[in-house]
Order: sequence, then structure tokens, then C-alpha cells
Amino acid sequence: MRVAVILTLLMVSSSLAGCLGEDEPDYSGFEGCTEEEVQCEVELPQENETQEEIGPPPTDLVFASPDGVELSVALYLPDSEGPHPIIMWIHGGGWRQGHRLVGANHASQQIVADGQWAVVSVEYRLSDEAIWPAQLEDLQTALNWIRDNANLYNLDAETIVAWGSSAGGHLASMLAVTPEANITAAIDWFGPTDLNVLVNQAIDTGTDYSAVTSLLGCDLAGNESECENQSVSASPALLANDQTVPMLIMHGTDDVTVPFNHSTIIHDTLVTSNWYVPVEGGIHSSHPWQEEFIVNIVREFLDNVTQNTVANQTIMVDAGPLPGTWPGELIPNVQAAARPSQEDWMMWRLWDHLDAEWDNSSTEDDWVLIQFAATDCGHCWNGAELMSDLHTQYHEDVTFFTFIINFSWSDSSPQEIAAFQDEADFFGCNNGNNNCMDRPGEPHNWTYVDDRELYWFSAFHMQGTPSYAIIAPNGVVEWHSLESEISVSDTLAALFPEEV
Repeated sequence: MRVAVILTLLMVSSSLAGCLGEDEPDYSGFEGCTEEEVQCEVELPQENETQEEIGPPPTDLVFASPDGVELSVALYLPDSEGPHPIIMWIHGGGWRQGHRLVGANHASQQIVADGQWAVVSVEYRLSDEAIWPAQLEDLQTALNWIRDNANLYNLDAETIVAWGSSAGGHLASMLAVTPEANITAAIDWFGPTDLNVLVNQAIDTGTDYSAVTSLLGCDLAGNESECENQSVSASPALLANDQTVPMLIMHGTDDVTVPFNHSTIIHDTLVTSNWYVPVEGGIHSSHPWQEEFIVNIVREFLDNVTQNTVANQTIMVDAGPLPGTWPGELIPNVQAAARPSQEDWMMWRLWDHLDAEWDNSSTEDDWVLIQFAATDCGHCWNGAELMSDLHTQYHEDVTFFTFIINFSWSDSSPQEIAAFQDEADFFGCNNGNNNCMDRPGEPHNWTYVDDRELYWFSAFHMQGTPSYAIIAPNGVVEWHSLESEISVSDTLAALFPEEV
């Protein structure tokens, strides 16, 4: 029985690496300070008031209990007048796992924030609770609940779009080809559309297909006619006809979990209006499914749904680089406490210094050099002069940032970091052996970033100090010291030969 008692929200954005202690500057209000679990308190009944009178939270509304399995919906309502057209979100998870709750950055929540559409995220029995077609039956029951309660929550039950990803995309497609569901449209994100094909692909590649076996309650490789019938009844590509509602089909071409051709298969069988969107380089679930250009396609499709103007079209888009910190990957939104030279500690974001629209045709945008160093590192002490020289040579083309870390045996304070940066009078640098004012090189007239808890050091896969990464103006990692035998000096010289 899946009953949500406490809603736990994970604030999993970038960490304020090395959040400072009681005697140090307080950056606890800065977004991404730490990974922290926040528990929402449950409002208790007042005197002479029952819990039933308060009612369940809108993310925990039970709509059915088939065979004793309690199924709930989560309502995500826009802050605007309605009635609101409805997106019924269907979670993925291989029909074996998943839940109705979605994160704040989820694509469906970006749609809710626009102020027009409401999202009703639904549960269905998982395959260890019931086999097919129980999942489809549960979704039809959820649709009935939505229609019965539309007035209560100011919803427009005349416009319901089923939207899901992976296994949820499969189920959204099944609703699209099921006239009795009476939905308005469906959005299938990288869902399997022919289960027999999916199993054969798994057999050919030696991969696991037990999720399909668990869903159907039989093994398609066993050549049982009854199992084949089960598979056909759960394969939307084999059931599409002239009553299929308009569909938006989006799939990454590099998806290895549900091969891309599943979207091609259903697209080729549709005789009703649909948008077909291959996402070049897209992968399963993670990339680029929260990006604005992806959500904008959904927005445009939904607008066409409400205007009843969906017409066949193919839209080719590129997923762009994968997020990450290796060469060729798109840098995450690095956030931390930072200190510009001779100034106070402040809130800092790396993307404030980057331009996602940069296309290598402009020389006006700066590149970024990130150095990881420690005030107690002898190599960093000796290498401080090299950094001064590089900054003098390349500061017109490159913005420098030094991320200061702590070793397990060291404990740099904000005062020590500032003194190392400014070459100020403070004894304790170089493992406590030197006054920071004696550091080699000139004062470092660029921003130092607090990474004493090693959050970004680990995210960049660094293994020692000093170490470096060079970032192009569009946020794509150009060079990483761990993956190159070329020095940072020679790499900068190759990138900016005119400065040599």
C-alpha cells in the first residue's frame, strides 16, 4: 500500500561547497548551499476538527483501491483562474517502479508554471501487483476520477492530454489508441510501442527484458500464442487506427533502453494527426528532457491541441552536449560562495560568466579557466607564480577562477584563503609553514571559489592539486587536465596563439 505520510523534497542543485561555520560568513540562504532534506510538516487537526475535515494533501488523493492496492493522484494546479485543461502525467519505471510525485524542474511542472494547464499525476498498479491489462484499467479509472472531480478542482474535463515517459509513454500511447478512454491527445516520450519487437531486440543484444515478462505475466520468447495475444493487446503501434487521438512522439536517437525505432514504428502506423520529433543525440530519461527547447515543443503542441489544429509534421532537433564536466560536455550550473580579489565573500554562479548562445563566431566572449588548488598545497604555493603569469598573458581572453579545496589533513579558513589570494599578512599558508604574504607571484586579481568540502573537485573528477579545466564561452568543457598530457600553459597557447 503506497500511502505518502511525509513529502521529502531533495534540494539537489549545486552545493555551496564548504558551507561556512558559525564564526564565518553565513551563506545558508544561498540556493544550492548543501544537499538537504526538507520535511513538510503535516497540519494536525485543531480542537473539534477531524482530519477528514481538513482533507488529504493534493499530492495524496486516493482514487481507487483495486485488489487492495491503494492508488493516488497528485494535483499540480496553476496559480491562475480556470477551468484548466488537464495533463494526466503517467510515470515511467519499466512498469515495475515509479511514483506520482514529480520534481520542481520536471517538464510537466514547467508547463504548470505557465499558468494554463493543470497536471494530474497518476499511479497505476505495478507489474508485481497485477499484470496487463490492469495498468490500462487503472488509468481509465483515473480518468473517470478526474472527470468526476473536475469541478471541485476547477479543471476542464473536456481537454485531457495523456503524457508519459518510457513505460509511461507506452501507457499514454495505449490511451491514445483506446477510444473508450476518450482523451483529447497524447504525448509519448521514448516509450516502447511494440513489445514483441522490444523483446526481440533485447534477445539480439543480450539485454534483460524481464520488465516485459513481468508486465505481461508470460515470456514472449516461449512462443506461447496466449502470450502473443497479451503482447498485441499491449502494443499501441499494432492498435492504431483512424480513431487514434493526435499524438506528439519524441524520442532520443541514442536511446539504448528503449531503441529509437519504437517511435518510428508507431509514427509509421498512424493515420491520424501527429508530431514526430526525433531528438538527435538524446538518451533515455535524462537528456535533454528538462531543457527549455524540448518543453517549448510540448507547449506548442498543447496550444495546437486546445485550438484543434494539430497537423502532421516532423521536427528534427539536436539534444546538444551531454551535461557533465568531461571534455565535450556541458558544464552544470556551478554555484558556490566566492570572493573577488580584495572584496567580501559573495554568492556566485559560473553561468553568469558564460553565454549558451555562443557559436565560436564571436571573439567578444571570454573563455574560462578553472584551477583547483589548496592553500596548504606545496605545489600550489610554488605554482602560484605560474598562475600570475598566465593571468597577465591571457586575461583579455580568459576569465580565471581558482577553486580552493581542503585536504583531509588541512583546514583552510576564509581568512587564510583571502590572504593566499591577496598575498596578505597571515601566517598559516603552505601547510602552516609560511606567511601568505610571502607566496610566489603577484596578488591573484581574480575570483576565488570556496570548494573546501570538495563538492566541485569531485564533480570535475579531479585527483590532485593543482589541476585545471578550460571551458568554452558556451559552457562546453574544452580541456581537462586529467585527460591530457599537455600542460595548461601549452593548451592556452594553442587556443590563443596571438597572445604568445
